Amino acid sequence: MRTLSSLVPAAVEGVVRDVTLAAPAGRAGMRKIADHAGCELIEGPDVATLFRRAFESTRNPTIFAIRAGRAPEHGFADELGDMLAGGDAAAIMRENPRSLLTRLFPGMAPVAGVIARRDKLLRAPSQTFGSLARQARATQTLRARARFVE
Repeated sequence: MRTLSSLVPAAVEGVVRDVTLAAPAGRAGMRKIADHAGCELIEGPDVATLFRRAFESTRNPTIFAIRAGRAPEHGFADELGDMLAGGDAAAIMRENPRSLLTRLFPGMAPVAGVIARRDKLLRAPSQTFGSLARQARATQTLRARARFVE
């Protein structure tokens, strides 16, 4: 729920237009959360199926996918808006550094989100956000990070 609420500023700015939740089949409470948030719920047996079904169901040509339990930091909506205004974009959002290694080398922090064209994300099955980023050929890393909200 906290991941969804963190997207409200981006929705107000008009850079996030619709939201789809993707969850393993039968996960308790997800239907209720989706109903309350006015979102579509996609369920599936595995991550690759969830990604594919969610990406197929969207109406927008550009998709922002973010891991559950992560929330974009302040400034994300402005940065995303600027990036989308520039044209065809593929970028990643990294998690806030949590270890000494990722504090020293922030580029090694795990991928928390991917922004890419829908057609690129649908080309091959993906099991992780890292594989989505490779598939989308993301060339940018957002300055805004994703913080943990679990």
